[in-house]
This record gives sequence, C-alpha cells and structure tokens, in this order.
Amino acid sequence: MQKIAIISDIHGNLPALESVLKDIKKRSIEKVICLGDLVGKGPNSLEVIDICKEKCDTIIAGNWDKYLANNDKAGDVSWYRQQIGKQRLNYLRDLPEVIGFYISGRYLRLFHAHPHNVFKRIFKNSSIEEKEEMFDIPRIKSIETDSIKADMVGYGDIHSTFIETMGKGRILFNVGSVGNPCDHITMASYVIMEGELNDKIRSNFSIQFQRVSYNIELSIEHARKTNLPKMESYIRELKTAVYSR
Repeated sequence: MQKIAIISDIHGNLPALESVLKDIKKRSIEKVICLGDLVGKGPNSLEVIDICKEKCDTIIAGNWDKYLANNDKAGDVSWYRQQIGKQRLNYLRDLPEVIGFYISGRYLRLFHAHPHNVFKRIFKNSSIEEKEEMFDIPRIKSIETDSIKADMVGYGDIHSTFIETMGKGRILFNVGSVGNPCDHITMASYVIMEGELNDKIRSNFSIQFQRVSYNIELSIEHARKTNLPKMESYIRELKTAVYSR
C-alpha cells in the first residue's frame, strides 16, 4: 500500500510547515498533496509558497490564495500581496481547485472547502444536506479525469479535524490546519491516507490524523518582526488554537 500525506491551511506559518514536512519525511510517505491556503494570516507566505512548490506533488487553491491573487485592494490585502510578489501571485491564480483519484477501490476527491465554491464553508455540525453536496461532481476548476460522485472527500478550510461516515459507506473528513489549528489542540495537523493508489478494486485502506508539535514561540517571533495585519489575533490563535472573532 502507498501513503499519501494531505496537508492544508499553512497560512504563512513557516515553523509549522517545516515540522510537518520533517514528520512526513520520517514516515517515508511517497506523495504530498496540499489543499491550499498557503498564504495569509501568518508572516511567511512567500517562503511557504516556495517550499510547497518544491515538496508537494499537487497543490490546490484555497480561498485565501484565490482572494489575494485576484484582489488589489488597499489595507490587509495589499500588505500580503506586497510580501508575496507578482510572480507568486500569478502562480496562486493558476492553481487548480480539485483533484480526484482512486485509492483501494474508492474514488477520493480533495479540495479546499466545497466542490462548487472555494469560499463556501462546511462545518462538522453543518446539515446533512450540506454535507451531501460535498460528494457532488465539482463545478470549480478540476484536474480530475473522472466525472463521478466521490466515495470519499477530504478538505481543509475550517481548521478543525473531523471524520464522518455517511450513507452508502461514504466518508467525509477534514484534515485540519498545519499553521493555524483552531480545534483546541495547539499542534499542526495533517492526514495520512494509506491504500492501493489508482486501484479500482476494493481493498484495505486507512485515514490517520497526525498532530505535530512545532515551535510556536518562533512563529510568534517571526510575526513580531513584521507589520503583520491583525497580529495579536493571529498570535492568540497560535497560543490557544481557538479562533479569534
């Protein structure tokens, strides 16, 4: 069986990303897929983009990636865009938004937030009807070769891990956040999928949630060396893993 690491929502937190990639390497994982939101919130968006381009096999666009790449407003947006630079903004603008493939006989679809809208948010307490939509054939920019409903769906966006088994044996899971977890655990989060990659025959598989310690104080130090927008809210979230409204 092959192992795939699924990471998401790094949000410019370089120490968290480096710790997760070190953990992935230690586990001899063959493939890394990133579900977006490389940028924003934290201070090191530029470095995170470059490292993910080097280390990830596939990168999917997140809502922050898409928003920053396509808006030139003044204020917070402008600060991040200046940090990232034109070349990398163009790269973010061109990212696909969905990937799908078979693993152990089940069609797995991965995206940042929702198959029809990267800005639509689905929580673990969302309605059954909303969760059912997550298995739809996407209407956003896909690099899939199969136009079918998914058997399993993995996504990011909400910064909070969960897994739910639904009717007909379908599985919905959230991988959490590498750089900005908001599920009361102040550790980076990612998922390891293990199974027979690109195989349509039903066989064994696993979905494992990994939590990785990282140097939060170093992340805070990086932030304080900049004029990071909403810095105190960001630091509070790193220290508590609770979303600051």
